[in-house]
Amino acid sequence: MKRDKALSIAEMTRHQYYYQPKGTRRGRAPSGTTLLLKGVDVERVPNEQVVSYIETIQQDPDTDYGYRKITYALMILGYLINHKKVYRLMNEQQLLKDHHQKSSRSYVRYRKVLPTEPLCVLEMDIKLVWVEQHRRFAYVLSVIDTFTRVLLGWKVAYSVKQDTVKALWEELIEEHLQPNDCLSRQMNIEIRNDNDSRFIASSVQTFFKENSLNQVFTHPYTPQENGHIESFHAILSRKLSRYQFWSLKDLEQCLIVFYEKYNNHRLHSGTLFLPPMVFWDCWERGVVETSIDEKKRTIKHKLLIPYHQLAQTMNMERTHCSRDIFIEDAAIVE
Repeated sequence: MKRDKALSIAEMTRHQYYYQPKGTRRGRAPSGTTLLLKGVDVERVPNEQVVSYIETIQQDPDTDYGYRKITYALMILGYLINHKKVYRLMNEQQLLKDHHQKSSRSYVRYRKVLPTEPLCVLEMDIKLVWVEQHRRFAYVLSVIDTFTRVLLGWKVAYSVKQDTVKALWEELIEEHLQPNDCLSRQMNIEIRNDNDSRFIASSVQTFFKENSLNQVFTHPYTPQENGHIESFHAILSRKLSRYQFWSLKDLEQCLIVFYEKYNNHRLHSGTLFLPPMVFWDCWERGVVETSIDEKKRTIKHKLLIPYHQLAQTMNMERTHCSRDIFIEDAAIVE
């Protein structure tokens, strides 16, 4: 008979049927033994024996399991036991491990960045480049300033780890953030990156918090939220696709030349068709006017002087496309 029909005949409500009185617990008392399979025989062993074996497993740092893995370890040894009982036994003896908690992450609020000045929104990402000598990929880690499009720093190696990320940011703090007095100005510096395992590592997140840097993560499958560094990597790909690199040193030499040229000589449409470092200089000199529409989330720049006057106001040694750079670049091609 179905429940509701039976309750109707008995003139009981579902609340009355399911009500459990407070006080003594109903039901069968927990078993004090556990079944153990030995060959074709099954015997009952006291739970204390099971607990003793659990403690033995956890004493080894390499097998310091939680209750679910302990359950499988016991079943492999022949114990007829489920995870609920293992949980109860470990809970009674205070053998349960602390719950693993994932590092809390802050995700980007807006898809389009809206930097108001240099160094307030930075983006970080990693690119792979094939190297012939060891038949493996090298990793290129780069950080870009979204306001000026200046590449602030980079690292290249066969393996990029958490320490590599922190080492790069220590250099950026010393070379850019501290000289610009960002901390005393109480700048809210936002660092955007994807969910790469090296970026989400707790040690990296702690490093940023200790240095008053606000790390935010892009949502999965949305590279446009990290659009500036992605765009730069597209430019870098076109550059590197012309070469085959025999060694990591060859790749590093090519990157040194390219990053220098990109920052100081290559015209960029997002910075008034000026090289990024030249645009930064002009902004600091007050000859660039910036207007921001927060509602539409757009940013526009305007050069307040004619382009032909830039030669009289800028450091030409920094902005001029020197012959030495093109000679060095040509040597890499060979």
